Amino acid sequence: MSWIAELVKVYDNTIGRTGDKPYPIYHIANNASITVILDRKGKFQKAEKIESKDRENRVTCMPCTESSASRTSGADAYPLCDKLEYVCGNSEKHEKYIHLLKNWAESQWGTEKIKAVFSYISAGTLEQDLESCGIKKDDILNFIRWRVEIPGDLCPDLWKDPVIQESWIHFYNSEDFDIYCKNNFSQKKDIDDRVRKFDLDYITGEKAKIAVYHPSKIRNSGDSAKLISSNDIKNFTFRGRFFSDNEACQISSDATQKAHSALRWLMGRQGASIGNGLSVVSWNESGSKLPSLVSTDDFAFEDLFTDEKISEYNTAMEFAKKLRSCLLGYYKDVRNSQNIMVMAIKEAIPGKGRVSIVLYRELQKSDMLEALNKWYGGLTWYITYKNKKERKDVHSIGFPVPEEIAKCAYGERIKPDLLEKTIQRILPCILDGTVIPLDLEKQCVRNASNLSIQKDKFLRCKILETACAVYKYNQIIKTHNEEVYTLALDETRTSRDYLYGRLLAVVHQEEKKVLFEMKETRETNALRYMQQFSMKPATTWKILYEKLLPYKRRLSPGISEWFEKKIQDISALFSAEDYMNDKPLSGEYLLGFQCQLKDFRKKTEEETLVSKSEEV
Repeated sequence: MSWIAELVKVYDNTIGRTGDKPYPIYHIANNASITVILDRKGKFQKAEKIESKDRENRVTCMPCTESSASRTSGADAYPLCDKLEYVCGNSEKHEKYIHLLKNWAESQWGTEKIKAVFSYISAGTLEQDLESCGIKKDDILNFIRWRVEIPGDLCPDLWKDPVIQESWIHFYNSEDFDIYCKNNFSQKKDIDDRVRKFDLDYITGEKAKIAVYHPSKIRNSGDSAKLISSNDIKNFTFRGRFFSDNEACQISSDATQKAHSALRWLMGRQGASIGNGLSVVSWNESGSKLPSLVSTDDFAFEDLFTDEKISEYNTAMEFAKKLRSCLLGYYKDVRNSQNIMVMAIKEAIPGKGRVSIVLYRELQKSDMLEALNKWYGGLTWYITYKNKKERKDVHSIGFPVPEEIAKCAYGERIKPDLLEKTIQRILPCILDGTVIPLDLEKQCVRNASNLSIQKDKFLRCKILETACAVYKYNQIIKTHNEEVYTLALDETRTSRDYLYGRLLAVVHQEEKKVLFEMKETRETNALRYMQQFSMKPATTWKILYEKLLPYKRRLSPGISEWFEKKIQDISALFSAEDYMNDKPLSGEYLLGFQCQLKDFRKKTEEETLVSKSEEV
């Protein structure tokens, strides 16, 4: 359970900060819909309805007990802010609410503001007061929060007042709360569920009040799933290994509250959600923001992927230098002694209220930096971006993120469950520096070999580029050679698959030039036969070359001869055995194909610049 101990450190190191920080222990966030305003004596002033669109204002930090924070049904009141059915009326829910609030207000920890709220609630006029302000009981699912206005007080909002928060924490951990439970619950089970016993805390190794319930709402305020739960005594949660749940998991209330509060804060601040249930977050004990493992839409890379910067990367060396600079510049702010934790959690069974930790790693800063450099550097390849300002595609250098690898393998409309499972498989590759699963590589290469079915040119580029990046990364890991493939065209490489990829690019470019002059938009034979070419290159190459002959006659003699010489130069690099070999091509042919196309584009751009300069 080291993850709990590490999260406790985050809480202790960040709770004293001003501004963005975790919620205090024994507090939870809910969306309020009504603010009731009182004076210092508990006299009603007015009530304000909070618009549902005002999401940021609705979020309310409110006190809770372990049991009320875990409630899904039944009557278990929050001590201060709650639904209207708890705050007023004659029901069992209201009785539990007012008894809890009364004991808090009358304890040694009761404050003037808490006493004002209790005094007002005791009068029983809330429902009528709301109606006088035009707020009907049936308008919305009313959730009440409080403001007590006292002259000279700078924090009238009870959900923001640190004095109120400290007051509740002290009361909840005091004997006063235990006495309240014994006086207000008749059944032994109800008392045992609320009166926490002193025993050995597995996290700190000291005696403390042991938690009966563990918090939920880990990923968002509407999340009922829990990481730690032991109420399933009829099935096989711990039966067969332990006699009771305490033997399996015995954590103090303070420790579990701190850990879950810190995790909730980290998830909202720097976590990434994928599909329907997978969440990934990384942190260190100081609570610093860390670069995301699954996205480039992140503060750490904001200087790397701006529209202005993207067009500057002409070579892989330039991009790699900038990438290392970004990572080193960020990680210098992280203390050397602090480890970095990476956690991925996922719903065990959708809708069943349980989440499981599918990945947890603790790494030293240097190991994390090395892992990220190896991952991002190995995947560096040609990448096409959308320039949102100029509304055009930009061809540059970068790397695909795990979600793009998953979509390259299984399509843009990949199901959320499959997306989660795929990224779950990729995460260990990032942290451990291992190869991307070979079935994913093969699926990426297979889809990139069937580009003609993809009509969107931007997606077509993304598929080809991602497949090349994945294949290149795996070859680097297998050979331990970072220079096994360069981003520039290697005209000296004589490997069969690379050369066949170059030949495919030449016939594609030659036919494309003819189609452009004919003002036709149909696919080239090279793309239409691409999948067949990857399976039987020698046989298919003869077919493609024969189909190219009619197009050659439409080109000027000089251009036709230039393309023919290019074909002959590439063919001369083959060995006779390789040229006649008809076995399927590996993903290497995609690298040769794209590098040759990029070389054509580069020459075209250079010719255009020369032509313009001559005109000037």
